[in-house]
Amino acid sequence: MRITPFLVLVSLPASLPAQRTVEGNQVRSTALPAAVLEIAKPMTYAGTQSFDLYNVANAEQHFFVELDGTRIKRLLWIQFEGYKADNTHTYNYRDSTVTHSGQAWHRRIAAIRVPETESRPDSDGARARAFFGAKGWTLGPDVLTERLVWLLDSPARDELMLIYIEDLADQQLTAADLAEGGSARARWPAVAAAFHERAVGTFRVAN
Repeated sequence: MRITPFLVLVSLPASLPAQRTVEGNQVRSTALPAAVLEIAKPMTYAGTQSFDLYNVANAEQHFFVELDGTRIKRLLWIQFEGYKADNTHTYNYRDSTVTHSGQAWHRRIAAIRVPETESRPDSDGARARAFFGAKGWTLGPDVLTERLVWLLDSPARDELMLIYIEDLADQQLTAADLAEGGSARARWPAVAAAFHERAVGTFRVAN
């Protein structure tokens, strides 16, 4: 995943219609999964977009944000994704797992310095960043991010991915501070643990 504050707007195919509905801070899905995602306040809904991903999968994104002016303080990026019927691809994650809302989620957490260029403008990340840029919002340049993935079937051809992001500026830290050899490296275990609790605290999945 690449998160950049320099949001590159590219010419992309027209968006597909969203298959899920949103009511207030609830995202309602009738299939894959059949569930309601309840998003904690004060995060507010920012919109959706759906698209063909690399010509092999369909993706539907929904975004909830907490803003400071045009700066994104916190972001919950929800992505429903599944491979198309014309291929046999499957998802394969080797990340550790955590249990939340009664489901196992593959988890990856990191502090990153956002790159200044978009290496893959057709990626789901680039499309998300284009969405933010169109609204005039900025992200980073240093962020904490946690990706949580629930594999919805077996073989694993459909997934629900949630990415929770916070601006490290609010902790007066940078990604370099928390990296190996950084001035705040000793704080990383505590920072990561507290961040994870905030990440899973932003949502729950109900049937």
